[in-house]
Amino acid sequence: MDISRRLLIIGFLLIGAASHSTAAPQNPKPAPLKSIVVNEPEGQILSYRFQSGPTDVRLQGTSRARDAKIKLKIGSRPGFVELDINRGAISGLKPAYLFGKDFLTYVLWAVSVDGRAANLGEITFEGQNPVSINVTTPYQTFWLMVTAEPDYAVTDPSPYVVLYSVGQNGADASQDKRALRIDGKLFYYTHYTDYDSASREKDLAPNELLQARKAVELASRAGGLADDHRGQTAIKEVEQSGNARTLARQFLAKAETAYKNDPKGSDVVQYSRTAAQIAENGRAVALGAVGGVVIRQLENELQALQSEVNSLRAEMTKSSEGNPTAAKSVADSLPATKPAPHETLALKIGGIVDTVKRLATQPIAWFGLIGWAIVVLLLFRRPSV
Repeated sequence: MDISRRLLIIGFLLIGAASHSTAAPQNPKPAPLKSIVVNEPEGQILSYRFQSGPTDVRLQGTSRARDAKIKLKIGSRPGFVELDINRGAISGLKPAYLFGKDFLTYVLWAVSVDGRAANLGEITFEGQNPVSINVTTPYQTFWLMVTAEPDYAVTDPSPYVVLYSVGQNGADASQDKRALRIDGKLFYYTHYTDYDSASREKDLAPNELLQARKAVELASRAGGLADDHRGQTAIKEVEQSGNARTLARQFLAKAETAYKNDPKGSDVVQYSRTAAQIAENGRAVALGAVGGVVIRQLENELQALQSEVNSLRAEMTKSSEGNPTAAKSVADSLPATKPAPHETLALKIGGIVDTVKRLATQPIAWFGLIGWAIVVLLLFRRPSV
């Protein structure tokens, strides 16, 4: 595409961005994806040999939980890797609410070498004693961590890492049964970093109900999806997130009613865990942890800009057709000879500037720096090879 045509399109896009930014509803922006580095020199990434015998692996506490330890066996099976924490193999782990008002439980994660964290399962408590678990993962090479979380269904881990994998036992085992150590930093990516670490008192309600309450609260806080925006044009993910919040509130209401009727009834746990899971789904969509929120927002932005460009073109064409005298006058004032390329470019730039100045006097012409910067970057970016 030649420079003059690019400048012409940029002019139209900038003009279109002015009106679009004020006309479109304000959709929530996805949270930035952040990289969290676990600065623990003893941490290890291990690759487990296919269908080998079980490997004894250790997790030890970070500065947040120095006394915490976990011992588990990891064995490779066809299609998955199995992790087994035996009863009594978790020690020194205190209740999660001690880390702040947004934390109610712990989650075990398998983190791949490229920083993707997979939720393996919740570490629950019976009184003050953590309960053993048996879980699986499709990863073959990973490191393990335990984080403090607001509920069991979180899609991304919090920055509050309390345990991390430090290696394997059984130095005398044959080499073909030992996991292979992979060099690399312990890090992971997450959208979930906005947590309140202020202290809180322990609530007497069941932990599952507390998790459901917190999950619904966080989904509402993260989404920023006002109910009065229903009916306006919104991207698909925004609607899905709003629907999930509504459904989560319904199940939370059922859990609250069940708790009032029978505090120890099974319905309290059932409804609470359902509410937490649905709320987390809505939260993940709103923050961009799942789905194509960013891509879809850009697509919608470009579609709106294209519509504005088409409208302006039609307006300019209609204006020219309705005033032939002015068009002839402009043509007569031009040199008889064909202008040089740089003169043609100057005329086009001048026309763009005049148009922008004219529309800048209108209220709809105000637009944010971020909006047009994204448009320009998208216009000039080169396709990846």
